[in-house]
Amino acid sequence: MKLTKKRVGLIAAVVAVLVVIILIPKSHKTVQEDTQKTYSVTTTKLTKQNMQEYLIMNGNIKADNSISVYPDIGGKLVNVPVTLGSFVKRGQTIAEVDPSTPGTVYARSPVYAPIEGYVTSLPLTQGTTVSTSTAIAQLGNITKLQISAKVPERDVGVLKNGLTAVVTLSAYPNDTFPAHVFRVSPIVDETSRTKEIYYIFDTSDSRINAGMYARIKLNTVLHQNIIVIPIDSYVTNNGKQYVYVVNSDNTVTKKEIQTGITVDGKTEVTSGLAEGDRIVVSGLQVLTDGVTVNDIGGK
Repeated sequence: MKLTKKRVGLIAAVVAVLVVIILIPKSHKTVQEDTQKTYSVTTTKLTKQNMQEYLIMNGNIKADNSISVYPDIGGKLVNVPVTLGSFVKRGQTIAEVDPSTPGTVYARSPVYAPIEGYVTSLPLTQGTTVSTSTAIAQLGNITKLQISAKVPERDVGVLKNGLTAVVTLSAYPNDTFPAHVFRVSPIVDETSRTKEIYYIFDTSDSRINAGMYARIKLNTVLHQNIIVIPIDSYVTNNGKQYVYVVNSDNTVTKKEIQTGITVDGKTEVTSGLAEGDRIVVSGLQVLTDGVTVNDIGGK
């Protein structure tokens, strides 16, 4: 019985040694094959660029110096001798209000234009009952237009007069109209948590009309001469960002970087890379430090 156990133990030891002898060369061979494998990637050489931050917002085009007109007395709106778009002079009658009540007749009360300009709004029809707080019309200078827009509180820190913008209009979707900020409200609205800003167009264009809806791209902070990489060209591990830098022998080195702002799919690199470095921009998911790569981007 003791001899049998010894034989079993001896056989087990021999088998173990054989397994080790067989596996070690195979494992070593696998590592060598993996190291010698060439991975197809695309790369880019880094150059310093400018990066423009911007805000997108909606706005309404209004007449410059727009003012609402109110009657001096309440009653029934009986006469409106002007039409939408009419040009009126200061002091011109633009409406009449009849303050008469049943059993009592009064003279009509004229409503005068307080400024010279164009009628940009006539919200009421004849026969409407109005009070001294009812706006009968709105006047403004439609030859000088402005855009009003609202900016969320989180973004008001970058606002200032002179910021440039590009405006698009629904009526002309393929055209753009340059503008700039000329006034920023000093307060934030407590209800909407927004601040109102005003733009004026840089050039006059007859296609732009008061009342139009505007889509605005407001240029805010410009970052000049910075290293910029595509947002998909780095990986994140344990809260740190890494890129693969291509060496002169076509091997890659995994390098930690520090990133800044991201705009339109591109990220600023604040440290870790320099102008002239070549990095992998696609195919990096399968890479490890030290492997060989082949740039197929030019094919």
